[in-house]
Amino acid sequence: MKKTTYLAAILAASLTLTSCGTGLLSGATAAAGTTAATGSLLGNSLTTTGAGLLGNLLSNILSGSTTQQSLVGTWTYYGPKVVFESENILSQIGGQVVSNNLEQKLGTQLSKLGFTAGKSVLVLNADNSCTLTIGSKTLPGTYAYDSSTNKLTITGALGVGQVTCTATIQGNQLLMLFEADKLLSIATSLSSKSTSTLSSLLSSYTGLKLGWAMTK
Repeated sequence: MKKTTYLAAILAASLTLTSCGTGLLSGATAAAGTTAATGSLLGNSLTTTGAGLLGNLLSNILSGSTTQQSLVGTWTYYGPKVVFESENILSQIGGQVVSNNLEQKLGTQLSKLGFTAGKSVLVLNADNSCTLTIGSKTLPGTYAYDSSTNKLTITGALGVGQVTCTATIQGNQLLMLFEADKLLSIATSLSSKSTSTLSSLLSSYTGLKLGWAMTK
């Protein structure tokens, strides 16, 4: 199934999020209902969020001023973050309304891994060492940042051998955004519990980058 068709199907289900972890969506919608639902939600998004739509686009949040030196410091988990990888994906399923619903669901799963607002801390040191404190765990590691691509590579501290994410400073926040499979590998490593619920959820995140925001 094409990516855009898949996303339209997601939208057509009106973002009916399950509370028991059987996936992002439930129910089915006829083709005619798909068109109506898409138009309705996109219309609401465009009229109620305005510039907020573009604020959820990956290219618009990347900061050319983010450098490795600007990353140095103590960053505290603030909350989940979901952004659209392209204008095509954004135009298919809308902006703020959709991302807010997805972020709420993602936040629930991150909290089960131990991410707690104001308590989970990532320390990035000037000597390229780093530590992540999450729950009762403190994991050491190293990191490197490529400012030309906004890629942050962390070894060890996220519980996996090495993982790369898109990282950028937006205002007073550090955004760390992953591909769905990378986030799942981190979750599997950090948690002793089953990650099947998160796996089911992430399978619906086609065309999106997801992760979290941290404040200094």
